Amino acid sequence: MGKVAMTYRLMPESTDFDFDGLDRIIASKLPSGSELRDRRIVPIAFGLRSFEVMIVAEDREGTSDNVEKALGGINGIQSVESIETTLL
Repeated sequence: MGKVAMTYRLMPESTDFDFDGLDRIIASKLPSGSELRDRRIVPIAFGLRSFEVMIVAEDREGTSDNVEKALGGINGIQSVESIETTLL
């Protein structure tokens, strides 16, 4: 079975969102077999920033849904958008 890399954009609820430690929270909420590989803060406009993450996981049915659900359950995150999914 192969692996898949999924990139997501997490939008916070406000411009005051504290991104410190968010990568540790994400890593703790991911389903087993998934791991956080990359992350970056991206300026959007007027002080609003997003947090883009790349998650690597086994290529199984439901993997992306489970990862997206885990990311959407983080306090202070308004929305989760899938940007890219690719096989490794």
